[in-house]
Amino acid sequence: MIISPETLTQYVGAAIGVHATAVAVVNLTPTPKDNDKLGQYTALFVKIYRAIEILAGIVTPLVKK
Repeated sequence: MIISPETLTQYVGAAIGVHATAVAVVNLTPTPKDNDKLGQYTALFVKIYRAIEILAGIVTPLVKK
């Protein structure tokens, strides 16, 4: 079987398309490591928000009402 330049071009194009699709799926799928990092940042934001809330309650007790 002899592969012509046109057929080779089609095979290469198909391979690039499959590769691009695989890269997109891998990059868009969350991993447990990503979730751990997100959890750390979320915990930090919750602590910061809680500190601001406590300070606001000390300054003006009516904030919580």
